[in-house]
Amino acid sequence: MKNLWIFSFECAGIVKVGGLGEAVYNIAKHLTNRGFQVTLFMPSHGAHTNSCLMKKLQLQKSNFVIKGVIGNKSFLPYRTPFKYKIGVYEGILDNFRVTLFHGLNTATSKILDDAIVYRATQIEDKALLLARGISGYIDHLQASEDNFPDIIHAHDYHTIPAAVLAKQKFEEYNYKTAIVLTIHLLSNKKVSWQYLGESWCGLKNKTHPVYLDRAKNMLSHKQLLKKAKLKLEAFGAMEAHILTTVSQNYLKDEVLPQVGKHCEAKATFHWNGCDWNFEVILKEVLKKLGSNVKKISADKVQRYELRKYFLTRALGSLGLEEPILNEGKVKETVYELEYTPFCGKGKVEPFSEDGPMVLMTGRLTKQKGVDILFKAIPRVLKQFPNAKFVLLLLPTEEQIDLIPRFAKLSHKYSNSVRMVFGKAPTIYTLAHLASDIFVCPSRWEPFGIMALEAMATGNPVIATAVGGLKEIIIDARRHPKNGTGILIPKNDHKSLATAISSLLAIMLTSEKLQRESAVNNKTLDKLAERITYKNLRKVIVKQPSYGLKLRENAIRRVERTFRWNKVVDMIVNAYEKADRLRSQLHSI
Repeated sequence: MKNLWIFSFECAGIVKVGGLGEAVYNIAKHLTNRGFQVTLFMPSHGAHTNSCLMKKLQLQKSNFVIKGVIGNKSFLPYRTPFKYKIGVYEGILDNFRVTLFHGLNTATSKILDDAIVYRATQIEDKALLLARGISGYIDHLQASEDNFPDIIHAHDYHTIPAAVLAKQKFEEYNYKTAIVLTIHLLSNKKVSWQYLGESWCGLKNKTHPVYLDRAKNMLSHKQLLKKAKLKLEAFGAMEAHILTTVSQNYLKDEVLPQVGKHCEAKATFHWNGCDWNFEVILKEVLKKLGSNVKKISADKVQRYELRKYFLTRALGSLGLEEPILNEGKVKETVYELEYTPFCGKGKVEPFSEDGPMVLMTGRLTKQKGVDILFKAIPRVLKQFPNAKFVLLLLPTEEQIDLIPRFAKLSHKYSNSVRMVFGKAPTIYTLAHLASDIFVCPSRWEPFGIMALEAMATGNPVIATAVGGLKEIIIDARRHPKNGTGILIPKNDHKSLATAISSLLAIMLTSEKLQRESAVNNKTLDKLAERITYKNLRKVIVKQPSYGLKLRENAIRRVERTFRWNKVVDMIVNAYEKADRLRSQLHSI
């Protein structure tokens, strides 16, 4: 069980939108390091038109062509039948193989080569053409079964048609492969058999064995889709030999209720991981700062010194091409922001002064709860008028209306808030090393890689008690010795404000101790008054350095529990279960 095919719509190092891309990249890289022969299959999303990526991935154009006709009639208003013509680029990324499908005619290129990975009007079409591309690729390989995979690992609903069709194609060639489906984020997407069937995605309606309700069932694909109530993720989960998601809470609270209890016996979870190392990142950042380090500190650089540099200088000195945004409406909208604190082209003014810093990162979507943070800000500013909120967010075309909405709020709180829309690699890790605390006010969160990155860089995290965040963060109020942050109810801006103010008071107390080697009783009492939680107030009075303890706890938790080598152990275990189940289903 060493030949692995991974199906995904994104992968860090090629095209990355969010945490899914980071997870897929690390799974592929670490499994390759363990001796797996890994091949990643993706739509190109235009990557083959990028000269830097062509060189980085050593992309070579294959000479075979996959072509055919999609549909006898349109099944949605914006679609009409068309001839597809798919080409293949193959390359290497960190020793695992990469196969990208791209368009060789206008109709196909418009879909597969679209740089907007999840364009709302074309997601189903990309999923369909990925399925057709992989089907043709299997036909091309059929002469040599040595290249067939032991495991197909499909990620999210976009890859389900491709995975199920691949499974069927292999069976036609008398080869049985196991499928693992990982749901990173539920979509509850519904599809018709017309979409999945031979006219469109290419799936034949065949009776075949599937494992449901702890037993072997012989059902047709149409029967399975009906049993799934047309939900694509439920259909994929029933087809898969093992269903996984990225946290135990998300599996129990969200995934199984949606896909159905039929899959409970073959469902498991594996966390995502984080290989960020505090010392390594600090060394890299200080090296990048170069001569500027001497201006910050003559001796060992302290965190609060990095914070002042970040807030008053680095924020206003983004790289020439930063923030990085795909061409299109999102970029146009961000570039048009030219009122304080925005300077046009996505750039922002630095703060005029230092202050305790709160950091937030992630996609700019309603899921992430940016609006909840803005509701909390006035309450925090009453306690800490000089507090600084920095939001490094990736906007999406689907929720483009959030850009001007929150930009106006950033203008309203221009003394306290900076928002950078898009990727800003020159300041991203520096922001993590400079911040006092990190916030994740998500309404739901399957896992929460951003929380791991924050903890790995020594940030106590305030997060809503949902999904994977409940498994990542240890609430300091209940476990002061091992605490890494505070968990709050979702949609509760008052609890968020209370937690931010309390944690800032704790972190500022330890900073005061670092700066002055002591904290007088008057200052200590004043800061302790801002800590709402009685038990933590008592802790800080006895142990003014407790903020440093929280930082150490956060770093240690990531190192001991969420390194990718440990996560990959969980994934390999899922593969082994899938392979055993595949064998059982097809045994006589």
